[in-house]
Amino acid sequence: MTLFRKSKSKGDLQQEFQTTVRFLDDSEPIQLSFTKETTGQFVLDKVCETLNLLEKDYFGLRYVDAEKQRHWLDPTKTVYRQLKGVSPCVLCFRVKFYPAEPMKLHEEITRYYLFLQLRRDLHHGRLLCSPQDANLLAAYIIQSEVGDYHPEDHPAGYVAEFKMLPNQTALQEQQIHELHKTLAGQVPAEAEANFLKKAASLDTYGVDPHKVKDQKGNQMYLGVTHQGIMTFHGSRRTQIYKWTQIKKLAFEGKTFIAHVNINEDVEGSHSKKKHQPIGYKCITVAACKYLWKCAVEQQFFFTLQTSFNSPKVRSGGSLFSRGSKFRFSGRCQNEAYSASEDIKRKEPDFQRTCSLPNFARKSDSKIHMRNSANISEDKGKKGFKENAVDVPDSVKPSATPGTSLPGVTETPVVEEEMTQLRTRVEESIIPGALKINGAVPMISVMPPDSPPAEEDDMVQPYNPNVTTYEDDDIVTVPQKSLEEQLKDLEIEAEEKQENHVQPVAEPKSQAVKPLAPSKRGCSCCKVFAFTFFSLFLTFALCACVVMFSNVDHPIMNEARARLPFLEPTRDFILHKFEDIKKKL
Repeated sequence: MTLFRKSKSKGDLQQEFQTTVRFLDDSEPIQLSFTKETTGQFVLDKVCETLNLLEKDYFGLRYVDAEKQRHWLDPTKTVYRQLKGVSPCVLCFRVKFYPAEPMKLHEEITRYYLFLQLRRDLHHGRLLCSPQDANLLAAYIIQSEVGDYHPEDHPAGYVAEFKMLPNQTALQEQQIHELHKTLAGQVPAEAEANFLKKAASLDTYGVDPHKVKDQKGNQMYLGVTHQGIMTFHGSRRTQIYKWTQIKKLAFEGKTFIAHVNINEDVEGSHSKKKHQPIGYKCITVAACKYLWKCAVEQQFFFTLQTSFNSPKVRSGGSLFSRGSKFRFSGRCQNEAYSASEDIKRKEPDFQRTCSLPNFARKSDSKIHMRNSANISEDKGKKGFKENAVDVPDSVKPSATPGTSLPGVTETPVVEEEMTQLRTRVEESIIPGALKINGAVPMISVMPPDSPPAEEDDMVQPYNPNVTTYEDDDIVTVPQKSLEEQLKDLEIEAEEKQENHVQPVAEPKSQAVKPLAPSKRGCSCCKVFAFTFFSLFLTFALCACVVMFSNVDHPIMNEARARLPFLEPTRDFILHKFEDIKKKL
């Protein structure tokens, strides 16, 4: 058993470690230094400062542990504690909370990083949508990156060089090419704004997909968004539990449990709320805990009016475990919106990055890389009306009989009129639909002369890329873990110590001076010596008091007889005591 706890020296706390931070625009990653006391919030602030980003409440840093499980860097805990054992030591800057209304973001630079995140989601299949919507989103991306279509600058097949959609086909590329022609005149800020409006209207906007199984063992995905928790079977969304319905979130082992209030009919017109726990089984315990934390954090961010005294939640406890506790930190969405309104600085200049550097933008005086005035400034004017965005023919997905719970509402796609953009390309594409169990989850787009597509080509299941490392997060340079960095520091310290020790070529009679003890060893010896001396002095005083007392005991009488030299000392002490007593 250890009697003394090993204390951290000042040198240990000041040791610096390195981590690599990757960005959404795939620009050159940066190296950040941190110590054992550096918190996650400090690192996030440094990253946002590097990006000149003020509206940082929506972003976070994500990493993958040794078990290939994703995590968000906790801003309240130290970075060293969270990244210990993580190899490679890499943090990815990502959108953590997708705002319910993207156009409420005050600065264009913030909307641009949200655009980059959604572009990444579209590429990895997390932003599930119909082929028509996917083609329109891809056309907005190309318009933002290369500007207006010009035959001399954009030869045949130029769309194929942009990898924007999962399993992108030549037919889709042709349709994207036709749509790109119709977007002439839209500057990057406008094209990105239209992209954000369209993406925010989709069911899978902001979905953080988690692979789970239902009570029957069927494979499915849970999506956590600003609306609530969604379930996805195959290629369609089947259920949505809004945050107002969810009263408690918990997990036990691999099982994630949502306690939901569901309306059920009682005697015809009367309705009654029924409290029902709904469980889903995750792949691992770590994945279940990650899902629970993500769901709790999303619920608090989008439902709290103020983060002051945010509640602390605990779950996962059992007979042999205390479970996990979590407290929401940072501002909620309501506070983030208010803080954005207080930003008074001039719109910062920033450089947009193109995924294809060889594609030069057409030099046109009407096209600029930034157009903040017509988006952010006009938005605050009275009577401002946002530009209309195409929405295809509305389809209302209905769940398969027996799969939807009573009282759980589906979110239908909003019906809008066909805009001029749709009219201009209507001659080249013919919309079709394929029904599955009464639902129309995906809309196929085929030219008039194309042969009928197979069913597998028109309807693809929701299978987002949720691997531990995204395809765009491939580590090109080996990054060392914290343990490897510690070993390097120890080796470096030993080498420095060996370099400072000079070989002594003196006569043998000259003694080698021993190394001075460390301060930690000296302090421990001093404490031990002081404690021993105090105990000895206390014991000696107690023995003298007992011996000088009038206690009549054979042992004490024998001790007094064998120690006669103590009698003068006793007489001296008693004499002094009487003198002091008289003076008082």
